[in-house]
Amino acid sequence: MRKTIVSVKKESIILLRDIEGILLIFLMPLLLVVIIALLQHRTFQSINESKIPIVVANFDNDSLGHAFTYGIKSSAMFEVTEITTNDKDVLEKARKDVATGKYQIGILIPEGATQIIKNRAIGLIQKQLPITISSTISDSTQTVIQLFFDPITKSSFRNLVKATLTEFAAKTESKIILRAYSKVIDAMTNQSSDIEYPNESIIAFNEDLVSEYTAGIVPNAVQHNVPAWTLFGMFLICIPIAGSIIKERNDGCLAKLKTMPVHFSTIIAGKSFVFVIICMLQAVFIILVGLYLMPVLGLPKLQIYGNWGALFVVSLACSLAATGYGILIGSIAATQIQASTFGSISTVILAAIGGVWIPVIVMPNVMRRISEISPMNWGIQGYYDVFLRNASTVEIMPSVLKLITFYVCCALLSMAFRKYNTSN
Repeated sequence: MRKTIVSVKKESIILLRDIEGILLIFLMPLLLVVIIALLQHRTFQSINESKIPIVVANFDNDSLGHAFTYGIKSSAMFEVTEITTNDKDVLEKARKDVATGKYQIGILIPEGATQIIKNRAIGLIQKQLPITISSTISDSTQTVIQLFFDPITKSSFRNLVKATLTEFAAKTESKIILRAYSKVIDAMTNQSSDIEYPNESIIAFNEDLVSEYTAGIVPNAVQHNVPAWTLFGMFLICIPIAGSIIKERNDGCLAKLKTMPVHFSTIIAGKSFVFVIICMLQAVFIILVGLYLMPVLGLPKLQIYGNWGALFVVSLACSLAATGYGILIGSIAATQIQASTFGSISTVILAAIGGVWIPVIVMPNVMRRISEISPMNWGIQGYYDVFLRNASTVEIMPSVLKLITFYVCCALLSMAFRKYNTSN
């Protein structure tokens, strides 16, 4: 125990000699989490919060065209420019405006679209009437509303817009058909009625997040980036850890330690203790930034309704995993250039596949499977369980055990590699 305490003291003294390096260890992850959260804030916001510029060529100028245009204008999703003159040159200009990015979407409602829907409604009604009073009106003709998009528009966004516009079209078509039925019935009963189609749908949806908290916690840029970049900052500490081990080896410190009755596990324990403390302090500072600085910058406040004990445990496990990774790199790398290059690039790769840059849920299935091998993925899932699912300490243990196992494996491999080099 005394040897471990001495080792911790030695690591602390070495670390404190480089105050600038310590400040960078804390400041760089803080800058990352703030900058990335600011960049991704709009991505996590609802698309309804920013209006999409569209141009509508209403060549129908009847019930369908008017109702469809009114419905689009009433939506908070679109900023509408309407064209009512049936002029092909004007339509061609609108298409060019979409192609050049002035509008993201163009919509053409063709002439006679309303009449086609009325004819279909009348044709359906007449099929139910006695043959002696029915007439032949085709109900098979289809009206086509043309959509043209800015070439850079993503397919997922196009599908979202098409779904929204389909909803408008279906609602408008239903109103026209109902009015047609109403007029036929009035004609048959010699009366006049004015039935208004209800604006509100008879079917409503209630949205709720599956959380133990009744209010629910909505994932946003802050809720994702605080744990994500906390992990990234922790794992970047592998570079100073590895550099410390290599410097001691090059300066002859490890050679001197070989002459003393000190096992390499004691050295690992000392380094682990000091750098785990550094990682835990990193986590504390980044969480404080999420709680107090993010709202000042106009971002959502970090919400922590979960178990604080679970948050401490998962942070400790992540710190151990990051420290063990740094010790392993320092034991294997021959030079500081090797350690810094491999450490930085491998950390970026682990972050990319682990869900730090983008949430795993939006990754392809192949990448989701690959992400399961990244210790950063285990860590971020543990943080998500605490921040978003109100998980208890017991419930996050699968992620915690994976991270601790990773640390133990790194420590054992470091000792095995040192023993191999010593024997050779």
